Amino acid sequence: MTETTHATDQKCVTIIFNPVSGSSDPEERKKIISDTLANLGYRCQFIATTREQGAKALAAQAVQDGVDLLAVSGGDGTVMEAMSALVGTKVPIAVFPAGTGNLLSINLGIPMTVPDAVTVALSGHTQAFDLVRTNEGRYFAIMGGLGVDAQMIADTDRQAKDRLGKLAYFLSALKNLPRRRAYVDIILDDGPPLRRRVKSVLLANMGKITGGLEAMPTASPRDGLLDVGILKTATLGQGLRLLGYALLGRTQDDPDMEVYQAKKVTLQSRFPEPVQFDGEDGGRMQKLSVEIVPNAVHIFLPENSPAALDLDTPPAEAAQRTAKRRLLIPLACFLVAAGILLWRRRSR
Repeated sequence: MTETTHATDQKCVTIIFNPVSGSSDPEERKKIISDTLANLGYRCQFIATTREQGAKALAAQAVQDGVDLLAVSGGDGTVMEAMSALVGTKVPIAVFPAGTGNLLSINLGIPMTVPDAVTVALSGHTQAFDLVRTNEGRYFAIMGGLGVDAQMIADTDRQAKDRLGKLAYFLSALKNLPRRRAYVDIILDDGPPLRRRVKSVLLANMGKITGGLEAMPTASPRDGLLDVGILKTATLGQGLRLLGYALLGRTQDDPDMEVYQAKKVTLQSRFPEPVQFDGEDGGRMQKLSVEIVPNAVHIFLPENSPAALDLDTPPAEAAQRTAKRRLLIPLACFLVAAGILLWRRRSR
């Protein structure tokens, strides 16, 4: 279904629109987008995804039609579908986040409010980023995984996300903490297999997960490499320690985490294990092969986006800076509250 605004003399923005993403009213979301674009001198047309026709097919058709600007209003799954149709085309894409997690926007520094995200698309700049391609031809941008992280996502249904938002993921994570570890052979490029008993194997192109936590601080979508995190955590205490390292932006320093880099990775497990790609349930696989695709897509970013930093800044260093800023805010609030309480007690 296509809806077009008026003012045909204006430049047109084509928006692939997922009406069921997130929990906001889709008609209200459309109005905010179209009003913001109109204020900036643009008209737009919305092309809605359906069960029969997803974002990939719509994006491919839009490119063939020669769109002026392609944007996506939806969750990470919708955005990734659209991106997969743009690989190798150099057609830029704008992201208007509207999902539950919006991890791509979190990693790229794209504003979460629609007006600000629209403004970025029209006044920001484009940057080329790597994607990851599976042996089945599927692409993902942020992180894939095999093991407990994938089971956590499989157990988080649409109703739970609509009702609880991000909290649904954390509840599912607690539920899956006792899950057994899996025996997995990990082949990096053409090297010998690394045989490990793991809770999860993370395949990261970008490092942040739900809540902005740094699951893989060393990952960069601009270095032509995939970061592989082998998580061997077995107990609740070890899991809490890992969480502490994630809060500090230093997950790679956890004793139960091994981190490697490669262009190609193959995972072979004894039994079919749950897998996920960018927070989407990928079913179960016994063998999974992926490879990095350098400079696969071009995305509109704000000028101060952390993802647009010079490559001379190591991703892990940037992650630690972000983590420090994130921790300073609640610490400052705590100190202010404590100071007020102390002042009130002394003034009595």
